[in-house]
Amino acid sequence: MTDTYGHMFSDHLNQAEKRQANADVMAQILWRYYQPRSVIDLGCGLGFFLKACAARGAEITGVDGDWVDPDDSVIPGPARRNADLNAPYEEARRYELAATIEVAEHLKPERSEGFVDDLCALSDVVLFSAGIPDQAGVDHINLRFQGDWAEMFAARGYACYDPIRRRLAGFDQALPWLVQNVLLYVKEGTPVDPLLAEHRIVPKAASYATKWHYRRQVRKLRKQIRNMKAPK
Repeated sequence: MTDTYGHMFSDHLNQAEKRQANADVMAQILWRYYQPRSVIDLGCGLGFFLKACAARGAEITGVDGDWVDPDDSVIPGPARRNADLNAPYEEARRYELAATIEVAEHLKPERSEGFVDDLCALSDVVLFSAGIPDQAGVDHINLRFQGDWAEMFAARGYACYDPIRRRLAGFDQALPWLVQNVLLYVKEGTPVDPLLAEHRIVPKAASYATKWHYRRQVRKLRKQIRNMKAPK
């Protein structure tokens, strides 16, 4: 797994400028509605989102496996912690925002409920993005629709908000899986900015697949058909 994710993060490093730009835009959109002073990111990778949060004055903590080369990280070493997220993750303190961006699809399916528990234990506000069924990627073993995750959060008393996806779609370098998957969860009873309140949705409205996702599936199907027709 170390080698597998090492190669994946090498690709992230090669796309660093674009990935940082996406993180900056996501943070910019989020800060319109909510301004966390402390942020923890489970599965932070090279730290692009945390760097964007730190630029806005937030105290940051990043958690990921030991496959990330510290020399490649865009956040300071003291802000990083190593952990296997397939195991429960706990801290004595809480944060104003817990984030996890395109991570849960890499975890064992049986870890899903516990991972949501960990996020809720860390914060009353959670930024969450995870791959949907048939989304391509490295070790995608736990692909679920957004609404499935939204139901898990709802069972723990967290409402779903959708303030980022449509605004991010207007960014010409937007990564399509972020446009598709990024949602915000807020614990019921937590004060919410009126502008954010307008973006509350029910869990079944969270599930969404972009044209990018459909096109990938069509190309995949056409390839399978060609292979079936090829002479043997």
